[in-house]
Amino acid sequence: MANQNEKTKPASKPVKAEPGLTKKQIDAIAEQTGADLKAEPTVNLIIPKLEGESDTVECCINGYNYVIKKGEMVKVPRSVADVLRHAGVL
Repeated sequence: MANQNEKTKPASKPVKAEPGLTKKQIDAIAEQTGADLKAEPTVNLIIPKLEGESDTVECCINGYNYVIKKGEMVKVPRSVADVLRHAGVL
């Protein structure tokens, strides 16, 4: 798990939703975010699996989606771990 005291840099610049973005523009933002996430350092984590809950957790950053299986060690970009931590999943 990443040291919580380490400064982290966002995967990509936050995108302000503009009225009238085309599907092509949205897809380009998601594609760039995916490339940025793949270039990030990764962290290993396990999301606890609790009875009665879904077997997966979804995380989306600027249109780039991750579906993470609970109860198994997974390697994710640091920004994904940060989102999960801020959402109270970790």
